[in-house]
Amino acid sequence: MNKKFLGYVLAAMVLGGGAARAAAPTPLPITIGLQTDADWLTIEAKTHHLFQKVGLKPSYIKFTAGAVMMAAAESKSIDVATPGFVPFLAGVGNGIPWVTIGLDTVGPRGEGFVARKGSGIHTIADLRGKRIGYFRASTAHYGLFMGLKKYHVPLSSVTLLSMAPSQQVAAMRSGNIQAAEVWEPWMHTMVADADGKIIATEADIGVPTAASVYAVRRHWLATHQEAARRFMRAIVMAYKEVEKNPEPVIQVFASETGIKKSWSAAIYKEAGPPDVYKWADPDYAYSLAPGKGLQQILDKLAIFLDQQKIVPHPIDMSNVIDDSVIASVLKEHGTGK
Repeated sequence: MNKKFLGYVLAAMVLGGGAARAAAPTPLPITIGLQTDADWLTIEAKTHHLFQKVGLKPSYIKFTAGAVMMAAAESKSIDVATPGFVPFLAGVGNGIPWVTIGLDTVGPRGEGFVARKGSGIHTIADLRGKRIGYFRASTAHYGLFMGLKKYHVPLSSVTLLSMAPSQQVAAMRSGNIQAAEVWEPWMHTMVADADGKIIATEADIGVPTAASVYAVRRHWLATHQEAARRFMRAIVMAYKEVEKNPEPVIQVFASETGIKKSWSAAIYKEAGPPDVYKWADPDYAYSLAPGKGLQQILDKLAIFLDQQKIVPHPIDMSNVIDDSVIASVLKEHGTGK
């Protein structure tokens, strides 16, 4: 081979390799707040390094509940939080400039009322005169109050004790509380470890708020659009994977929470991952589209939080949802409307 021609070939190979390296996206750092919750898509993306595959450099911080994330978000210790609807709005009402860009979980069958066997509680109506555990400013707080209202149980007739889910399990085991309103996997844990029985889920009483969101600060979103898009691309990839085969994420959730795989499978069946492809669909019950499903649900919750004095003043609901990120990513996949 002609030496001059060989030199051109080698130069082209070097330049081509350099171009390929240049084309690889620079990993963008992102800190994600997690809960001990059935957040299937986040678990899938974390376990199978999907965040890294889309060009992110993730770090994770674990929290006991969504309400605890507020301080971390306010101090900018986390970029993406995964609070339930109630703590999300409570954060907004207390000055955190949160906006939701997606749904972490949607599962009204994954939250509800658990009663201690032998307590004489068979329905929500039997809660009169009982001691009930719940976590203030959580989605379970709202579910508890809506359940009592539906069954005409006056607040004055019950004793409400706010405590973390793990404390509720211990309190039910000792008999300090006779019932609790809580989310999975704590419902199954109470059944197995605290002689409990599930008497109603929030789906049974028509309460659709047992769900959580991906919440980011508005300024972070404005200045980190590419990181937000990459995050959502990973979530869409995670949804595709669990659609094909949910067994791995069911096993991981069981291992992380210390529950039996059969419980994890039951929770997945009752409260599986939200359908990512519908998030921007105006007809979806939890649609992020302006003025649609999610906005209507959150508007009602905002009134509740104001009435309960969980927030210092009525919440400005004009800018709590941003559907632009998921709409953009779904268009990339040819599934956006």
